[in-house]
Amino acid sequence: MLAVRHADIDLPTGSTDPGLNAAGRARAEALGRAVRSAGVGAVFHSEFARTQQTVAPSATALGLAPQLTPSAEVFARDALSGDLGAVVLVAGHSDTIPSILAALGATPAPAIGEREFDNLFVLTAPAGDGAHLLHLRYGSG
Repeated sequence: MLAVRHADIDLPTGSTDPGLNAAGRARAEALGRAVRSAGVGAVFHSEFARTQQTVAPSATALGLAPQLTPSAEVFARDALSGDLGAVVLVAGHSDTIPSILAALGATPAPAIGEREFDNLFVLTAPAGDGAHLLHLRYGSG
């Protein structure tokens, strides 16, 4: 499981649904390069443009149609059952990514600051061994 908060937007936002700024578009391209050979079989985003724009280069590079992320509980159930494939990429928000990771067994769930756009969380859940969370950084804003 690969999880990111959406890429860079201008703060404070002048809209309830801001798109990515130039740095965010560059970071989204960097994400696409980073996950190209990771074996991603499904890509998820929220209903907001900034998450859709964050995963668009990845989905294009992988030839996948991005999907709307269900609730954290449903997403975790489907991911842990293997229904979503071995590797999943999800872009969310500073409040939804920690919830998703917690539902998948990451403890403690990470906190994401308002101005943090470069977190890349890699969560593995080996059978019977609990979840392991690796916190990386990607791209440059």
